[in-house]
Amino acid sequence: MVIGILSAIAVPTFQNASDKARQKEPTNLIASYLRAAQAYFTEYGDLPKNTMDLGEYMSVTACTKNYPSYCQSESPIDYTNLESVSWTTPSGYFDIYMETSANKITFRALPVPVYELLGYGTSACFNSQTGVLKISEQSQRLGRNIPSVDC
Repeated sequence: MVIGILSAIAVPTFQNASDKARQKEPTNLIASYLRAAQAYFTEYGDLPKNTMDLGEYMSVTACTKNYPSYCQSESPIDYTNLESVSWTTPSGYFDIYMETSANKITFRALPVPVYELLGYGTSACFNSQTGVLKISEQSQRLGRNIPSVDC
């Protein structure tokens, strides 16, 4: 009985910690994308529009399907030569969306549909006019309803 009580407490706690740790992948990737966007802006005076533009400053790799078990057995592909504004992280747990406006670039990492009830998302932005850069890891499971950060 004691083991049952302990496992009822420990398993959800472990799952939550595991999901929060998994959130670090898109957070780290998005931080790299923002640095690449800043470098692109510094050189060209404009924000990157897609993965090809980001690819001038970093390698953008992705899984071809947004399904974690598929991505674990397949090698990620290089998106640097593609003009894409959305892609799946190499692990397959998050879809990345990139949006550029006149003076702002935003990235959102949404848990893939098969993982959306367990995943925490991340959103970030860089404002080229003000120089403000923000990254926000969600502290609640919002599914794919991850709001954009304003900067």
